Amino acid sequence: MSNESSHRTDTREKIIEAAASLIPELGWGGVSSRRVAERAGVNTGVIHYHVGSIGELRRIAAVRKIRAFFLDRIGEALAQTDPAAAVETLLRALSANDPRDPELLLLYESLVAASRDDRLRAEIAASLAELRQQLSDWFAERGVARPLTVAVTLTAAIDGYLLQRSLDPTLEPGPLIDGLVGLVGRQLT
Repeated sequence: MSNESSHRTDTREKIIEAAASLIPELGWGGVSSRRVAERAGVNTGVIHYHVGSIGELRRIAAVRKIRAFFLDRIGEALAQTDPAAAVETLLRALSANDPRDPELLLLYESLVAASRDDRLRAEIAASLAELRQQLSDWFAERGVARPLTVAVTLTAAIDGYLLQRSLDPTLEPGPLIDGLVGLVGRQLT
């Protein structure tokens, strides 16, 4: 990779990271080219050169961060050999974040924005479908009788738990872990 190409990539990454950091701070609509340029230390014209529109920039930043948020945590869980232990590991990893953590705030802002942006909705949906498929495949490899059922239930429960925890930060994951571990245990063949 040439120096110029490397510099372009670095600048693009700085812009995307700046947008991702601003979404939880300012809300989806508060992220403007001017604010991203200030945070990234670039001229506003550079933003449009690298990503096109501010809407496209918000989508790229959000989808990338949401994907990383879930894939990082699923990676820890799937390092387990026991499906029940994996479910507990995943839910505890998700509970480790403060409900006002920037990663979670970005997730909430993005989900609301996705209700009005078909492309964002499709990109987030594709990432979540990939997550469900990874979970389903992993559960199937470990003898879970209905792996897709367990994967869909788990991901839906995670969504609900994260939302409820954003409203009630005192909500502990224990009861959810118990219920989902029980579900997985009943599905082992």
